[in-house]
Amino acid sequence: MAFLDPFGPTHRALLEGAAATLRLRRGELLIRRGDPAGDVFLVQSGALEAVDTRTTPEVILNTLAVGAVVGEMAFVDGAPRSVDVRAGADTTVLRWSREDLAGLLLTHPDLGAAFYEHVARLAIARVRVLTEGAVTGAYGGKEAEVADAGELQAWVARISEQLKLTLPPAETALRRDPDDRVAQQQLRDALDTVETEVDALLTAVRDPAARTFASEALGRELHPYLVRSSLAERSIRRSQGVAGTAEILAHVLVDTAGGDGRVGELIDRWLLDRPTFRALRALNGPLTEAVARHLPAHRNRRLLLVNAGTGSLVARLAHELRHPPTVITVLDQSRDALALIDIGRNDGPAGVEIHTIQENLARFATGRGRFELPQQDAIVIHGLVEYLPERMAVSLLTLCKALLTDEGVVALATVGPSRDRALLDRLLAWPTLRRSPEALQGLLVAARLQVVGRPEVEAPAQILVCAADDRTLVARPDP
Repeated sequence: MAFLDPFGPTHRALLEGAAATLRLRRGELLIRRGDPAGDVFLVQSGALEAVDTRTTPEVILNTLAVGAVVGEMAFVDGAPRSVDVRAGADTTVLRWSREDLAGLLLTHPDLGAAFYEHVARLAIARVRVLTEGAVTGAYGGKEAEVADAGELQAWVARISEQLKLTLPPAETALRRDPDDRVAQQQLRDALDTVETEVDALLTAVRDPAARTFASEALGRELHPYLVRSSLAERSIRRSQGVAGTAEILAHVLVDTAGGDGRVGELIDRWLLDRPTFRALRALNGPLTEAVARHLPAHRNRRLLLVNAGTGSLVARLAHELRHPPTVITVLDQSRDALALIDIGRNDGPAGVEIHTIQENLARFATGRGRFELPQQDAIVIHGLVEYLPERMAVSLLTLCKALLTDEGVVALATVGPSRDRALLDRLLAWPTLRRSPEALQGLLVAARLQVVGRPEVEAPAQILVCAADDRTLVARPDP
């Protein structure tokens, strides 16, 4: 997919109209590793090569074909160029200067939101490729040929076979008796086997191209059955990237199964009972209690929530933090999510004042937010870090630390590794960066934060309450 493909006609015309055309001869250098961040380039004709010139002979990391973009991450986070890029043939590129592009995105906030969301999704895909042990492909070029494709296809067929064999007789039995326990258990057992085998397959296959091949084959085989579930249907068929995520998350939190017939309801119930979704439903209580325990109790308080989600956490916080009076500011890029909070805030408890701010979260995470915020006694980052690559996550944590009062804390709530990750990531199109406790600790160290509390929460959810690493800690009683 070309970089501009996700943008609508109006946004695409704005971007193309702001670009200049640059022509390169074969071998001519476009970007030098270590140079300051700056312009963004898109291949219009020809090809670019990402090259590691630190080795002898040099290594061509990847070829960027027509439609590929380079320089967009450096534009977002301001980091120096990470690789040399040169023309692999006579090449024409579109060039956006840093100043012109920044001005365009600021002038058109809807375009800015779409741009930063698309860049964040590209970054997640690249980080996943890197963490899977590959460099080839990390810059969005052509897919590599897949070795042992026949063996992978056979493995996928074995995974889907049991579900295909189990579902028809189970559905027949459930039509006769929707409460048939034997048929229900047979269906659950088949789905458990699918989850186990999908995890085994995608754990065993390390090559990124092979994993993509296997994932696509699994989707072709299993999606017709999974989409009978309301959750799977919404997840797999949602359009416009992450659009619809709040609606899907609301379905998870409400925890009421639905779908196409009795089989669809049972598949939905099975999906809703996956460890990740159970943990998400159990997260708000411990998170709210942890925040309340670390807020000052002798004066008015300020709390910032980054990422509104479905609004359920806002309601929980508002109820628990009404004494002493508390100002809760909710920051999110979704106008619809913030509108729901605005509608309900007049009915909130006395003693709590709720403000909403629409802000692109990727831009905010990299210190380019449009609004100045006052110092906060607590900042809650909920359901966001698992969508951010390392540099952006550290940037967000560093920014939040700078917004804290002397005794303020950052409460980080995220989801760690679990056995259902491959199912959610590859089959439900719900990709996340599942960081281990050690990896999270690395982010905190880089942001100069120290852990002051680890509330118990159902795995794979994780909550870390953090303070500035130079703060003198005062012991707080356990609940």
